Amino acid sequence: AGEMIISLSIAFIANLIAQSEAWKQFTAHYEGRATVEDYLLALGTALVFPVVRYALDKSLFAVAARNFVEPRVEAQIVASRKKGAGTEKAAPAGAIDSDSDPALRRRKKTKVSREDSSGAGAAGAGRLTADESKIVDAKVVKFKESFWKALVYGFFTAYGFYFMSSKPWFLDRSEFWHMSPGDHCCPKVCTEETWPGCSTCQFTFDVKLYYMMELGFYLQGIVSLVFWETRRKDFRVMMSHHVVTCVLIMLSHYARLLRIGTMVFLLHDVGDIPLEIAKAFKYAHMDKMTDIWFAGFFIVWILSRLVYFPAVIIRTALFEVPECPQIQVKRVALMYSFDTLLVLLLLMH
Repeated sequence: AGEMIISLSIAFIANLIAQSEAWKQFTAHYEGRATVEDYLLALGTALVFPVVRYALDKSLFAVAARNFVEPRVEAQIVASRKKGAGTEKAAPAGAIDSDSDPALRRRKKTKVSREDSSGAGAAGAGRLTADESKIVDAKVVKFKESFWKALVYGFFTAYGFYFMSSKPWFLDRSEFWHMSPGDHCCPKVCTEETWPGCSTCQFTFDVKLYYMMELGFYLQGIVSLVFWETRRKDFRVMMSHHVVTCVLIMLSHYARLLRIGTMVFLLHDVGDIPLEIAKAFKYAHMDKMTDIWFAGFFIVWILSRLVYFPAVIIRTALFEVPECPQIQVKRVALMYSFDTLLVLLLLMH
């Protein structure tokens, strides 16, 4: 009930802000050409995301973990212990060193210990030992991380579909390139020295907000990987992915490629939703739901990232870019850089 009241209160406040004159002036200020000032939106969202995550971590995620993760993991540990009674005790699989993992260090400071000081007596009574408690803590931390990412990617996807469904480039890829009078990617007045600043590409606030929210999320994601989240085996891959994504976003913003960039975001976010939900169910030991969501993830992943992304987005960026003779050298160099990063993302898939 408390979480419901908080959610309704946030929605009510957000609606008041959206209807205010100050918000209308704020959005109008960012309408138009892409500028360096747009990065203030990214900085703001990069600061907001950790605050929202921390609040959810202590409320909604904690409640979900307490009701769905902890009981199932503890029950499985106790059942496994009974089956293995009499055998030599080995280090529990899945335990993480709480002194080396930032996520578990935080949980270790605040959690109510499940341990019993009697050691072996605790195991006999059905309670968890210190090592078994680490297994539960590791599952809870990973569950919260996946829950958070599923919510973020779900929000990005819903917002992306909401505002892009009315944009001309959502279904017509020829609209990526701004070739209309007054909204042109390379007017005749442009030179190698003045482009892309001389372009007259116009962007609405919703496009800029979507772009900068994505940048803000991945900027804070780099910090979170180091100081907040569980250190996994794919740490270097994820760090490389976040860095490449940030460079791609900033490069495409500089080259006024926000339209095609929004489609790249949408194609990637939609596939991450079922993946993170499946992982959350896996940490909660809900096998049937895990299988269902992993199957959904596999279908969405194939269609969005391995079919549509290379067949439409990358092909368009490689072969369908309109020529601008007066700025061809600089524009070609930027497009090659942009295309290289797109292909690099595809290889990471």
